[in-house]
Amino acid sequence: MNGIFIPLALTFAALFAAFSTYRGIRRGGARFYTLEREAILKRASLTLAGATLLFLAAITLLVLQIRQGQTQAAIESGELVLEGEVTSTPLPEINTFPPTPSPTATIDTTVPTATATAILCRAVVEGTDGNGLTLRVAPGGEELDILPEGSLVQLVSDVEPQEVNGLVWRNVRSIVTGNDGWVAEDFLSLGAGCE
Repeated sequence: MNGIFIPLALTFAALFAAFSTYRGIRRGGARFYTLEREAILKRASLTLAGATLLFLAAITLLVLQIRQGQTQAAIESGELVLEGEVTSTPLPEINTFPPTPSPTATIDTTVPTATATAILCRAVVEGTDGNGLTLRVAPGGEELDILPEGSLVQLVSDVEPQEVNGLVWRNVRSIVTGNDGWVAEDFLSLGAGCE
């Protein structure tokens, strides 16, 4: 009974402050001049702030008293260990029925496996004095296309270079047109790591 008296008193004080705020606002209506009305409204806002603080104080005291009561009840029932006491709490054992089987590893055949990919070697057509490089069907064979100076080509990695008519020929694919053919290696500037 003693513990609830202070929060109740604070609540009644807050209600009184709120009521006086309401009266102050009603009185500050049209009956007074502007300066008097402003003073009345300032006083009303201060009493409203006071009422809010009193309500918050009452709620805080009630919460603290409830927590204190719960702590006291836990101490009396033995659920709360006081400082300095050492007790061991048994851990509950969880049994499942029926026992669950342990998972076994399976191979997922839908996941693709890693395969080695060929290294792409690229080269640039250079040294043709602006005439371009002839792309041929076979080493030294029939003309297929003319690759302009500065064209980028990809070397076909699974085909070995061939020597025909005193020139070394490389099998390439044009990056721009996609045509495959043979060109003289003397007019290619090979990229790093290409042989």
